[in-house]
Amino acid sequence: MKVLIVSNDREYVRKAKEIYEDADVALSVESAEIMTNKKKYDFIVGDLVKDSFNGYAVKELNGEKRKEKILPLKQEVIAVYSFKGGVGKTTLVKTLLESLDKDIKVLVIDLNFRDGGSDLSFMLDLPVLPHIGMWLKERTKESFFGNLIEYSSNVSVLQAPPKVSLVKDIKEGDVDAIAKFARSKFDVIIFDLPDKFNEIVKAALDNTTKIIVLSKGTEGEFARMKEFPYEFLTVFVKPARDFKKYAKELNLQYKVVESINKEIDKIWSFVFLSENKF
Repeated sequence: MKVLIVSNDREYVRKAKEIYEDADVALSVESAEIMTNKKKYDFIVGDLVKDSFNGYAVKELNGEKRKEKILPLKQEVIAVYSFKGGVGKTTLVKTLLESLDKDIKVLVIDLNFRDGGSDLSFMLDLPVLPHIGMWLKERTKESFFGNLIEYSSNVSVLQAPPKVSLVKDIKEGDVDAIAKFARSKFDVIIFDLPDKFNEIVKAALDNTTKIIVLSKGTEGEFARMKEFPYEFLTVFVKPARDFKKYAKELNLQYKVVESINKEIDKIWSFVFLSENKF
């Protein structure tokens, strides 16, 4: 079945692609006319044309069954970062990994080291062992895969240890090695990072394809954003009233949500369909 999507609305295109995976996309009526003159389609779906177009029937998406899970378009290495605690980084990581299609192999790398264990370990109810500190004893590819926790059929986790002393010897090169090993097997790799900026965090950021910064839109966060030496996408969660003024000054690409759990589709579309290049 050959389908043409006619829309310049990212959200509409995303929803249509969930139903018609192999569909072509025309971002304007003019483009659609050229494409339909060159190629035959069974029908058209779109919000830029109505009823019929150039001899083709136009269908609506309303009532169509959407896929239950999300499919990324390519291999992604994503860092979830913030400039202060308590903004929902771990909630986003958990919600995102559970939203991905079961055919997608996902690895979460928890670099949020703290005594007593990380928030991610508690939220996912992970066992104490294994953890990244155990891999550091050998630093081999075999040990890397041997110390991953299988959270679900398609999601694995390299978790933080229960004590910071167990990763005291970690270096930037170790993060590079972890990213290299992960890329050899997983489709989506997610770094859960602390709200710090040190050499380990920098090494993780250097290995990403996308950086998601979660923020409450406070003045202090914007001050740190201004000094942040990376391009990033910002997700504001219930931001401060005057956040738009600062976001405009910094020329941020951003999305505003009230709830990470309830609006994960909106966040996913913003992150995976963004044209931002890193």
